[in-house]
Formats: sequence, structure tokens, C-alpha cells
Amino acid sequence: MDTDVAAETRRLDPRPAPGAQPGDVAVEFVGPVELAAFADALASSVARAIDTETVYETFATGTRGRVPSLRVISAATRAVDGSERSWVVDVAQHDLTELAVALDKSLRTPDIAADAWNATFDDRVIDTNLVEPARAAGARVGSLRWWDAQLADALLHQGLTGFSFFHGLAWAAERYLGLSVEGKATTQLSYSANGPLSDVQIEYAAADAVETLWVSDRLRVLLSAAGLDEVCRLEQSARPFLDRMERAGLPFDADGWDAELSGLEVRRTQVLTRLAELTGGGQAELFGAGLEPSWNPDSEHQARDVLNRFAPERVEAWSLAADGRARPLAPTDSLGASVLAGIGGEICTALLTYRDLSKTLGTYGHAMREHLGPDGRLHPEYLQVVGTNTGRLASRNPNAQNFTPRLKPFMAPRPGRVFVYSDLSQAELRFATQLAGDDGLRTAFEEGLDIHTATAERMFGVQMGGPAGLAALDRPRYEEFRTKAKRINFGILYGQRGAGLSRGLTDAGVPTSRDEADGLIAAYLSAYRGIAGWVDERDRFIGHFAATELDADWPLTLRLGALWPRTDGARRALRAGQRRHHSAEEVHDQMLRDEQSVAPRHGIGDAHLLGHADVDVAEVAWALSFPAPVVVRRDGSPLSFASRTPAGRRQQFTFSVDWVLGEAAAVVGCSAKPRPSEVWRCALARFELAPPVAPSGAPLRPAVEKLLEQRYLRRAVVDDVGTSMGDADQAFLLNRALHTRVGQMANAYRNAPIQGGVADVMLDAYGRLREALAEFPTAAAVQTVHDSVVIECDEADAPEVAVVVKRTLEAAMSRWCPDIPAVADTDIRTSLSETSIVAEVSESEFSD
Repeated sequence: MDTDVAAETRRLDPRPAPGAQPGDVAVEFVGPVELAAFADALASSVARAIDTETVYETFATGTRGRVPSLRVISAATRAVDGSERSWVVDVAQHDLTELAVALDKSLRTPDIAADAWNATFDDRVIDTNLVEPARAAGARVGSLRWWDAQLADALLHQGLTGFSFFHGLAWAAERYLGLSVEGKATTQLSYSANGPLSDVQIEYAAADAVETLWVSDRLRVLLSAAGLDEVCRLEQSARPFLDRMERAGLPFDADGWDAELSGLEVRRTQVLTRLAELTGGGQAELFGAGLEPSWNPDSEHQARDVLNRFAPERVEAWSLAADGRARPLAPTDSLGASVLAGIGGEICTALLTYRDLSKTLGTYGHAMREHLGPDGRLHPEYLQVVGTNTGRLASRNPNAQNFTPRLKPFMAPRPGRVFVYSDLSQAELRFATQLAGDDGLRTAFEEGLDIHTATAERMFGVQMGGPAGLAALDRPRYEEFRTKAKRINFGILYGQRGAGLSRGLTDAGVPTSRDEADGLIAAYLSAYRGIAGWVDERDRFIGHFAATELDADWPLTLRLGALWPRTDGARRALRAGQRRHHSAEEVHDQMLRDEQSVAPRHGIGDAHLLGHADVDVAEVAWALSFPAPVVVRRDGSPLSFASRTPAGRRQQFTFSVDWVLGEAAAVVGCSAKPRPSEVWRCALARFELAPPVAPSGAPLRPAVEKLLEQRYLRRAVVDDVGTSMGDADQAFLLNRALHTRVGQMANAYRNAPIQGGVADVMLDAYGRLREALAEFPTAAAVQTVHDSVVIECDEADAPEVAVVVKRTLEAAMSRWCPDIPAVADTDIRTSLSETSIVAEVSESEFSD
């Protein structure tokens, strides 16, 4: 091919040629003399990727939260003519300020970003080791701009069964490029603080950058094909804000919390003593004046027995209201908070208090100190995309989105500093109103009405406010109607049905029968026709999919269900010895070794796998391409459907093989028909299991499901149906289970575009806040929970910061919800606790 034509083809289609390897790209070692050429190549490139290699010893032994030392920066660049080059910078050979300045000048243009795999890590390493020291030396440099390919990959997999964390670069290179990366872990862990780099280390660093560039190219194509460009832009724009929030951390009064814990431990001892007194006494504690009950309050089994013995009247009254007949608590009855509240009485009250105290002491307790960074602050992690299926963030180490109210007062800045807290008011309900185009709800929002009061008026045809309204004349009825309206306003978005509404209202102190709850939902949908139509449309989609799209290939699905655990087990065994990504060939070889050394397990699940000799590498690769075994079509692709947000976020719905097998086996176990009953009896006998027995008058299903927690039994029962009753009956059984599962997904499908849409709004807000808060050098984001954000700043700046934050959240909401007024409730407070609010903020108070 003509050279010019080849270059133009490469520029338009940046995919590597078939068989191309990262080592084919020329490597330039960058010393001080070559730094200018490297900077020019970055600045003039049409695409670039950057990776870092760090000193492993620092990372392995450093204090929690410490960023490892930087040793190598590698880059891959593509020039205008399509030619590519890789660059390896040994940081030890450079003046750090000069290197920081060179990078800053090369990538200063706002529309230039470097591709990275896990950009947050590389960003922190370069900021900590180069940018911050350069600033301290007086250089005017900024952080690099990044495009995180790891986030893009996660968007392609969002919602898939089993996908719960980010993939590694080696996995992506194999998946998207067909490259097998060997020896990665050994080289990755070999970088030291000084000494010359080996040829292997240089080649490894260069290859990482090239792989990142090539994978990013492929991901951009796939994102566009999947309609995910805009939501990817939102995720990328939000990442720097969330990264800086993690770095800033939350101020935490650890000493004050320790003192609080001491009081909680005393209170728990008092509650245990009271439980002992209420249930026949107990033993004196070895140290202290309290009593220990003779039973374990943490055991639901023992708690049920205690309630049946010491509060039988209350238990029977609860069961009569719950299922129409007075009876004692059965082993299958859950003792959740709503059940304990429904039974009531002093024992249940004490149990609820004990559980609350135990959760606080166990979940948070003294373990909070383990999360403190070197700066004495908490630095929670926030997970984008992989945190939830809907797009909402998740948090860990510690979970900053689920702090107990007791803990929040101890999240407090030092004197002279305050928190600005801002929360999008009723974000999900407003977003649902936008999606549904409901005129009634939109009017209520436009008029600034209390939405729950307005809903009650429409549902019940009563006047709620004003001198002649229920608020003034009959406050109990006002509260009852408003509570009912509030429950439905939020519950309808999650697919709430009559049974759930009945339980929720009853637990909230508004006794409501199932029939009354059904009537309330009917009244709500009659009052809000737009919402009713939208709900019906979402539910009809599920019904249509269940009726027309369940084209599962059951033999192939069952083979995947049997093969996947074994491929996954082999992969995990390999990773235990070498913490790196392993190729399908390596996993296949490990499976052969396992087959030779491990005896078959009862023949369970082996009907389609007589031995791994029948499994080739291609089939292993196919199994490993799934994050979990799911129901598949005849072409081997997952059976699935998806939901979209206005920004294009895709939540995928797939079907776990394990769940389908469990449902199918439960149907067999509960069947009274002769042939299924015989299959069930034979399966239990083969594994020497006793048939499940339900309490007198109670349904058998919970007891069967309890037995089927042993997953091998699920597969055995389904296989036996095929063997004893035939493939047609087995397929009928599995299709019935799959149909049930589709129906159960209706609520999640209904809610997906709402939760996901508000998640997109918040991502948009994070990106905007990153720029808007730049004019306040002392302001830093420290927490976000779903639809809210917390900014720490100097007290003197708080009024201005509050207005900026309020405007920014409302602007983001208005972009994606243009027809409904956006409101961000904003205040200034001295801790995360609502009791510490010092000022409510409205824009008019501080605007010119």
C-alpha cells in the first residue's frame, strides 16, 4: 500500500493492524535532553495515553492514604499522520519542576486530555510527586486532564449480572485487542526508587501506554455504537471532582466519638439487663452491674422463641392482622424492624434499641479510627459506575453515604470553618414528573406547593390547607392523609404495590388494610394520569418482553452454568499464586490440572461436562467473558433487555442461571404432582437430605427455599427433571422460572431511568462545581450522598459558596429536567448533623 494512503488510513481508523503488538511501536527513552521533543510530541499529537509506574515498596508498606513514589512516566502518542511512538521517562533522571512544567505546557489546551487506565491513580501520583512540589517551588502548573478508559469500559458492562468492580488493563487488552499480556505482575512490582531501569522495565512501561491508547480507541467506538457518549462525558467530567473530594477527606473528632461510644456501651448493657428482666432473668456480667439474658438477642431463632413465650398475646394479634389467623411466630417468620414494631411491647422495643446500639458499635465503633489518614481525616472512596447498577455512587472505607445520625455530629470542621450542605429537593419525584409529563405534579411544583399535601388534596378530594382546611380543623386527619400521599409519591416510583403500601403505612402508624392500600394506589393513578401512563408503559414493556422475547437456549445455558464456576475457580487459583490477569489458555491448563487432582463432586452439574478434556480453550474464553453465569441465547450472547436515561445511561438486565435454577427447583419442591414430587424425593435421598417441613398451617415454600440455599441441590433437581421427565418438561420448567424472574424485575425497570437520571444530574453538577468552586481556594467538597453534596469552606466565604453551590445544583437539574422547577435546599452548618444548622440559604439573601 502507498505510504501516504497507509498513513491516512491509520489516522481515520486507529485500530492496530491484525497481529500488531505493543512492542512494534518504537520506544524513545526520555532523558533531560529528550524532554523537549517528548513535550512537543504530546502537544502536537492527535491522541495520547499516559501511564505511571511507582515504587512498589512505598505502596506496600506506606501509611493508609499515602500516594506511592513515582518512578516512571510512560506515554504513547499518535501524530497527525497516524504514526505512533511510545516514550519512557525515568523520573529519577529529571528535575521534578522542569518535568512538571513540560507536562503542563504540553497538555494545557482545554480540549487535550490523556487517556489512562484508572486515571485517578495516575492523577494522584503525578500531582503528589510532580505538580505539588513544583507549585511549592513557585511554578505555575496545573493537574493534567484525563480520559479514563476504565470508566468507559465499566459503562459498557453496567448492570450485567456479576459485574461489580473495574477490570484491569491486561483484561481489557485481551478482551478488546486480543493481546495476551504475560509477566505483568512480576515486572509491575519490580520498580525501585533508584538504579537504572532494565530493558524489560522500559518495554513493560511503554507497552502499558500503547495498550491504553489502543484500548481507548476501541472503547470510543464501542461507546458510540452503544449510545453512551454523553453519559461517558458526564462520568469523565465528574471524576476530578470526586477524586479531589476523596483527597480532601472529612474532618472527624475521633476523641469525641470514643467518648460517645463509651456511653453507648453503657446504654447497651442497660438494655440487655432490661431484656433479661423481661424474659425470666439472666446471668450477672463478669465485670459490671448488668445482666446477660439467658438467650442470645442476636439470634432471630431465639428471639422468636422468647416472644412466643413471653409476649404470646402480642404475637397472635400481629399474626392475626398480618395473615388473618392468630398463631405463634414460625421459623420462617422474619424478625425485621417492621415486624418487631408491628408486634410492639417492651420486649420488641428493647430488641430494636439493642439492635440499633449494636449496629452503631459494630459497624462504626472504634473501627472508625482505622480509616483515619495521616492528616487525621477520613478519606472514603467513592465508586463511579460500578457502585450501583443505576449509576448512583457507592462509598466504602468507610461508607460515607450511610453514617448513623449518632456519628454525624462528630464530622465537624475546626473553628473558623463550616460546611455548606445542599440537597436537590424531591429530585426523583421531579425527574419522574419530567419523564411522565404529568401536568398535575408539574403544576404543584411550579406553584411551590407542599407536594404531599397537594397530592392528598387530589387523591381524597379534601381541602388540606387554609383556615377551612384539615391542617387547621382536623390535624390528625391532615397528618394521616399527608402520610398516605407521601408514601405513594415515593413508593410508586419503586413499583410499590398494595401489599407493600399496606405494610409501610401500618408501620408508620397509619393502619391500612391491603384492600385500602389498593384503593389508595388506584386513587393516586387516577389523580395523576401522566404518572399512570408512564407506569403502565414501563410495566407493559416487561409484559411484552416476558411474552415474546424469552428465547433462551437451555442446553447452552446449563453448560455455561456448569462450566463457569470451574473456569472461575481455576482463574482464582492462578491469581492466588500470581496476582495478574491470566489468559484463557492458562485457565484451561489449570482446569486440566484440577480435573486430575480433584475427585468429581457427587456428579453435580456434570451432566454436560463429562471432563475438561471435552472443553477447549475457545469455550473457556467464552465462559470467562461473562462476569457470572447468565441465561444465554442460541448465539451464546446474554438474554437481556435494557433501560435508558435521557443522557443515555444504559442499565442492562440479565438473568442469573443460579437464580433461575433456584426458582425452578423450588417449583419442583413445592409441587404436589406425582412426577415432580418423585424427582424431588429422589434428589433429596441422593444427598441424604430430610424433606423440608413447614410449621402447621404455614406455606411450604420458605422451608423449600431454605433447603435450596445449597446450590448444588438446585442444579441436581433441574438435571433430574430433564433425565426423568424429558427435555421438553425441563425447558417448560426453566421458562416458567425465567418468566417469574422477568416479572420481578418490573420494579427495578420502572425505577431505573429515575434513579439513573438523577445520578446523571449529580454527575453534571459535580463537573460544574469543579469549575465554579475554583474561585474559592479554601473550599473543598468533602461528602456526597445521592442527591446532596457537602462543601467545607472558611466561615467568611460560606454565604457566597452556598449561593454558588445552590445555583450549580439547580442548573444541572434544569438541564435534564427542563420543564420542572429545580430547588436545591441549602444551608450552612457546623457538622454533618441537621441539628448544627446555623443558617438556611436562599439565593435572594446574598445576590446583588
